[in-house]
Amino acid sequence: MCIVIDTNVLGSVFNDDPKCKEKHSEYKPVFDWINDGIGKIVYGGTTYCKEIEYKYLKLFSQYRTAQKAIYINDDEVDEKEKWVTEQITHPNFDDQHIVALLIVSKCRLICSNDKRAYPYFTHNTFFNNQDKPKIYSGKRNIDLLCEANIPDKYKPVKKTTKGQKKSLGLN
Repeated sequence: MCIVIDTNVLGSVFNDDPKCKEKHSEYKPVFDWINDGIGKIVYGGTTYCKEIEYKYLKLFSQYRTAQKAIYINDDEVDEKEKWVTEQITHPNFDDQHIVALLIVSKCRLICSNDKRAYPYFTHNTFFNNQDKPKIYSGKRNIDLLCEANIPDKYKPVKKTTKGQKKSLGLN
């Protein structure tokens, strides 16, 4: 499975921000699914890469080297972001870059706690019913972390190997 991680939960997923420690238990299943299971991070686009701090860009690069992250071409995401921006203008919609990343990557899962953005992550303007992403917003959504949510273009999937864990410093 592939997952886009919204910047508002990166600290909670990776448990590396003291302000987010209390929420880590809600997002630890995503961390475990990527580090121990079949999950992969999806990232790309100029806006997204600017929003994530350098430490996460570096971390995602390490995950990519370990074949646990998929980079989506910035130009493709940026072009789609322009289109998304033209489709809907609303004060609550400020995550056009994430919608664009979901569309271009065909990723079916977004990890976020931005409730204002949820309607746009699954909006009919951007996705038909079968391609609508699902939203992981806490442990109650753990059932979403499964192979059924992996687009065919990212299959077959394999659990994280010892070698991958070692390259990520997860012995």
